[in-house]
Amino acid sequence: MKTLAIVVGCGLALNGFAQIPPKNLRVQLSYEQVGKYTQQAVETIEATNTVGTASVVGYKAGRSVTLLAGFEAKTGSTFTADIRPVSVEGDIALKLEAYPSPFEHSTRIEYYLPADGNVNLWVIDAQGKVVGQLVKDESQLAGKHHVEWKPSNLDAGVYIPIVEANQQKATNRIIKK
Repeated sequence: MKTLAIVVGCGLALNGFAQIPPKNLRVQLSYEQVGKYTQQAVETIEATNTVGTASVVGYKAGRSVTLLAGFEAKTGSTFTADIRPVSVEGDIALKLEAYPSPFEHSTRIEYYLPADGNVNLWVIDAQGKVVGQLVKDESQLAGKHHVEWKPSNLDAGVYIPIVEANQQKATNRIIKK
């Protein structure tokens, strides 16, 4: 089993540290400075580090996250551990596109889910008012999905489709003629 250990001085931000997540990761780095930090491994993460006050730290691994003796999340910190697939090619974000834009009668809203999850898709107007709920708490598989939106009762203007899944949101801007 090949494991990458991170042993670095305090306060180093590791955002973008590795383009390709390792198979297994042992974290011994303490996060003492204010900031947001994420660590990923394709299979496992083992941690013996400290998450300091006002730090936001997230671990994501495909099989397990194990907090070993010595791990501490101090009061005022935010720590999350997610067990979900991690791509060897790097994490692909939730994506949303809509075309044509501008449109007259209908537009196709396409979105890509990097992982299975519950999906919400709605459209708001320029004032933030929800004008269409297209998908509501629907369990969907990872991959590409689409919805045809035909807002016949709405005026011309700017509209914003929003897709939400797995604590991620993606938006776009479309124009109705």
